[in-house]
Amino acid sequence: MSVTLPDGATTPGVISSVGTVATTATGSSGSATTTIPVQVKLAHPDAAGTLDQAPVTVNLTTGSTPGPVLAVPVTALVAQSPAGYAVEVTGPGNTRRWVPVRPGMFDDADGLVQVTGNLTPGQHVVVAAS
Repeated sequence: MSVTLPDGATTPGVISSVGTVATTATGSSGSATTTIPVQVKLAHPDAAGTLDQAPVTVNLTTGSTPGPVLAVPVTALVAQSPAGYAVEVTGPGNTRRWVPVRPGMFDDADGLVQVTGNLTPGQHVVVAAS
């Protein structure tokens, strides 16, 4: 896991304890949020400098794949009928073709998805406009 500090620097961390009692709070919109306290210990405490209490972002990796993988933006993935997915790749002279792919792990933090199919590194995929 990594912890992003208020200045944008990141440092590794480990979960040091997990609470045993969940609490539920109702927000101003009326929706309830249930949480369990989790303590994260920085692997390099000096990275936090003089911070005592500050908002941070904790990035938790829930899965990984050994070795290099091909990943494309999630917005390049197109559902095909009746089943499956494809990406549109560009070629010489701005030609385009559809390549069937099988999605793997999703990287929510970066908006990427691992794909397998008849693709090679460096090919350009078409991304939907946002």
